[in-house]
Amino acid sequence: MTKIFAHCFLDESHKKYLEDNFSVNVHNANEKILSPEELIAHASGFEGVISQGNIISNEYIKKNCNILKVISNVSVGYDNVDVEFATKCNVAILNTPNILDDAVADLAMGLLIASARKICSGNNYVKAGKWKKNSWPLFLGEDLNEQILGIIGMGNIGKKVATRASAFNLKILYHNRNKLNHKDETSFNASYSSLRHLLNVSKFVLLLCPLTDETRHLMKKETFALMREDAFIINLARGKIIKEDDLVEALENKVIAGAGLDVFEFEPKVSKQLMSMENTVLMPHAGSATYKTRRSMVELACKNITNFLLHNVKDNLVNKTL
Repeated sequence: MTKIFAHCFLDESHKKYLEDNFSVNVHNANEKILSPEELIAHASGFEGVISQGNIISNEYIKKNCNILKVISNVSVGYDNVDVEFATKCNVAILNTPNILDDAVADLAMGLLIASARKICSGNNYVKAGKWKKNSWPLFLGEDLNEQILGIIGMGNIGKKVATRASAFNLKILYHNRNKLNHKDETSFNASYSSLRHLLNVSKFVLLLCPLTDETRHLMKKETFALMREDAFIINLARGKIIKEDDLVEALENKVIAGAGLDVFEFEPKVSKQLMSMENTVLMPHAGSATYKTRRSMVELACKNITNFLLHNVKDNLVNKTL
């Protein structure tokens, strides 16, 4: 029977679905993300791997290339694996697109609103028993109405955010590899912009682009300097799109007003400076963290690997050629 290794949150129905067709070795994802060395130690000798948050090293793929056929990621992103190297080794990389679009868009708006209206600071103030006087001058925040939201990466999630943002009367600019067609721009009330102009005029800059060689450290000292002094940066894409030391410097020197972050350059390690600042709202890479969404992601990852191994169906294949 085909052997697969699963490092993800499997409920009993998911586990039964896999065990009906495979010999399954389940590693408890509650404990921690496996290091590249631990993945080699625990997940070698399997034809398929379901991975949730693990770095899939080239060394792991090389050591298992004679047997490994497919890696099914429980995520949309696939920057945890060198797809080009995997393709050369004839290993398929699968992902779980579209399922988490609404959940991530909801959190994007949550981080935006929490940053602008100082919700977390107010919450901590009240819970600490510090509210002893008139609150009129406290926690004065920023209006959303008629402000400019600049979205970098106008894919499915960006479009979902634009729909939500319109309810707050936010004006939408976007920067993307490809310009939307006129119908979509009209539908989402969004206007294409150069990156420089978007950074110059946006009150809120939202990162939703994939991590590539071009977007790595897209936001650094030079690009933060282009932003408004009263602007907020919101990141739900990938941590390495922001050069974190430069973000800390920009916040400390009031180059920008604040940041709402769901992802970090060296996660799960988070900068102590970011954790200590009043003008940051931080989440632990939880964009997809709803019961329905996370369960659906695991379910799709299980279906992806099953269809590939049993029927050679290449649904949600990331490799350009295989």
